[in-house]
Amino acid sequence: MSNYTKTPVYAAALMSLLLAALPARSQPAPSAERASLVDPFLGASGGGNVFPGPAMPFGEIKPGPDMDVGPGQSQHAGWWATGNIQGFSQTHVSGTGGGAKYGNILVTATTGQQNPSDSESPRANEHASVGLYSVTLARYGIGVEITAARRAAIYRFTFPQGHRDNLLFDVNHCLISGLRTHENQIPVSSTVQILSPTEIAGSTTVKGGWNKQPVPYTVYFYAVADTPAASWGTWTGSQITSNSRQVNGISTTPAGAWLTFAPKANRPVLMKIAISFVSIDQARRSLAAEIPAFDFSRVHAQALAAWNQALSTIDIYGETPEQAQTFYTALYHTMLMPTDRTGDNPLWQSAEPYYDDYYAIWDIFRTSGPLLTLIAPERQAAIVRALVDLYRHEGWLPDARSGNYNGRTQGGSNAEFLLTDAYVKGLPGIDWKTALAAEIHDAEVSPADHFKEGRGGLPDWHKLGYVSIEGSDRPGSVSMEYAADDFEIALLAKGLGDTADYEKYLARSANWKNLWDATFSAGGFTGFIRPRHRDGAWLTPFTAMDHCTWGGDTFYEGNSWTYSFFVPQNVAGLIRAMGGPQTFVRRLDAFFAVPGRYDVGNEPGFLTPYLYNWAGRPDKTDEHIRQIIAASYHAGPDGLPGNDDSGAMSSWYIFGQIGIFPNAGQPVYLIGSPAYPRTVLHLAGGKDFIIEARNLSPANIYVTAASLDGKPLDRDWLRHSEIISGGRLVLTMSSAPGNWGRSDLPPSTPAPR
Repeated sequence: MSNYTKTPVYAAALMSLLLAALPARSQPAPSAERASLVDPFLGASGGGNVFPGPAMPFGEIKPGPDMDVGPGQSQHAGWWATGNIQGFSQTHVSGTGGGAKYGNILVTATTGQQNPSDSESPRANEHASVGLYSVTLARYGIGVEITAARRAAIYRFTFPQGHRDNLLFDVNHCLISGLRTHENQIPVSSTVQILSPTEIAGSTTVKGGWNKQPVPYTVYFYAVADTPAASWGTWTGSQITSNSRQVNGISTTPAGAWLTFAPKANRPVLMKIAISFVSIDQARRSLAAEIPAFDFSRVHAQALAAWNQALSTIDIYGETPEQAQTFYTALYHTMLMPTDRTGDNPLWQSAEPYYDDYYAIWDIFRTSGPLLTLIAPERQAAIVRALVDLYRHEGWLPDARSGNYNGRTQGGSNAEFLLTDAYVKGLPGIDWKTALAAEIHDAEVSPADHFKEGRGGLPDWHKLGYVSIEGSDRPGSVSMEYAADDFEIALLAKGLGDTADYEKYLARSANWKNLWDATFSAGGFTGFIRPRHRDGAWLTPFTAMDHCTWGGDTFYEGNSWTYSFFVPQNVAGLIRAMGGPQTFVRRLDAFFAVPGRYDVGNEPGFLTPYLYNWAGRPDKTDEHIRQIIAASYHAGPDGLPGNDDSGAMSSWYIFGQIGIFPNAGQPVYLIGSPAYPRTVLHLAGGKDFIIEARNLSPANIYVTAASLDGKPLDRDWLRHSEIISGGRLVLTMSSAPGNWGRSDLPPSTPAPR
């Protein structure tokens, strides 16, 4: 937990020093205490943009503070290290970059005369721990505490004595994007009604945001206070109307309502609130079911119990206090999104799960999905089932989705990875026939808007075997991703006995070679991925460092150095194209050695440090993983290397610390250098998989021998079946590399027939 009252960065640095000075644990923290190890502020600043407010695992409501961030800044998850608090809205995302999303139904507290246009406050005594956020609104001397259930939250407001005490409900509020105004959210309409001196309800309808949503989403709410209001009123624009019970807002005109309470002697006002994307009545039912009484402590205890259970799936031994905090906070981050809205879907009725806020699959398919498959397979199966049901009802798999609307597609159609990863790892209850149809639809049908869903440039992909500069933006990266996506289709087709589609998409998975310019040189190495024109000519001028974001004619969130290593479906073939194992190793060394080539804060390079394993040099993997984590992850609000991206950065860290790493979409894990002497993964069916690192020390980072269930293991990789059946992986650590892992290399794609 944390308290970053006035100088959060300084406080975090001090906390990091204090944690580092404490001795390592010899036993894991008890399961009932895991939540106490989490720091919700870790990664909230420094570009990490994580949500620091209370939430349940994958919970729908995420109440937390929204800040006045100033011009040119995006609000992201609402919180900012500086600035005044505007209030506390009920919907947020976590760890995102780009434009803002949500920030709906803002509640705040004031004293004295109501002034909705001037109610923000400096903060003091700010604190966050699992299931709890608290702060003092310094302008008014009001203490605010918040805890949350799945779709409902409860607030405790402690007002100073002798004042008029107000609760304001700003129903038109939403978060804004100061960096990219074309991604701003735009209120469409709102309504609020005071139902009684203790009850208030309403809705807000908003469009836009990061996914450029043209079809608005609506958030409904129902709130009730434990104390009857002495007076009330509404506002719209600058017009404040006392005793009014209802108001409707239009477009960006501010609108809301307030309740004013008579002064209470040393007793707080409690207010509970629930949200729904379907109706006010549904929000009312959720509130009655989840928070039937005004029992703040009980709701907080239930949140702690839920998180302690979720965090008890992995035990680590021998970690320092800072490592424990960073590790369990990372695990916490992976369970904030996507959002479980099963039973609260405004678009269709279905017996299948419904999840929203895949923000984005481009981020989470690489490590977050595989992590949940190991430690929470029922949850990951539900997430995948929801994707398949989205295809049934909307005709497309999303690459990203928020506000019940697909968009924006960042690369390929990467839902293929999540679906096929679930298949090859045996997740139950999924309609695989429909899943394959959904994947093939992505690969064959051109969307009306490829930023929303599907693949852009498909005519080129089908005819030329690459996406040309004229065919789509970001042609270098999307071509590389389409090849990897098509391999996932091939794997699923093969598993379902569809030989023709297996052969078809396996062949297409080799299309990365069509952008391989064997004559282009950079940094002393020859052969790079290079975009091409439709007539076959290479992009000129061109450097291996060219990259772009949403537009442009090169690569998304990476460069040619990055994407020239992105062939997860055929690393052995890539090694041959680069000149063999020795040249491949030297090139990887150069990739990590020169600033600007490797970016730890972006997902396309997630697998790259582990590629050494395919070249028989796992010692190099050991070196780089330890170096990257030491340089880029630590305690404090700036403790992540970039946007957490719905837990993607955090899940990468978890795998790096425990010593195994997934090649997503395949039942294969690479062995790396564990940070802990012992890790226990608690798997389905009561089975445990134990990873022991013997002789581990700050100097002994190299794996020089291994055994699996007591038998020597000469390879530097594992099968999924070897992990989920339970067992013990013992790694012998040394201060110098040995010869272990130089043969029996990880699998790669067979050559297509």
